[in-house]
Amino acid sequence: MLGLKSVYFYLIAIQVTFIKFLKKIYFSSNRYNRSLKTKTPQQTYHNPNPFLLAIITPYKKKSFKISEVDPNLFWIKNKKKM
Repeated sequence: MLGLKSVYFYLIAIQVTFIKFLKKIYFSSNRYNRSLKTKTPQQTYHNPNPFLLAIITPYKKKSFKISEVDPNLFWIKNKKKM
């Protein structure tokens, strides 16, 4: 019985060594390096929940369309407030 147990552990050790070898090859490959590259998103979506915003401020008074706001004026107004 002791012989079967040692053979089993030997096969498990070979399997672990083989998996480590495959991981080492994969992590040093160009395919892995390409998979790490990310793209900057072109468009983002932000949908605030009016129910959660109601706690902080009246939603209807403070709502505005972002497309109508000039970004340069927006930043200038915020700098003046500080």
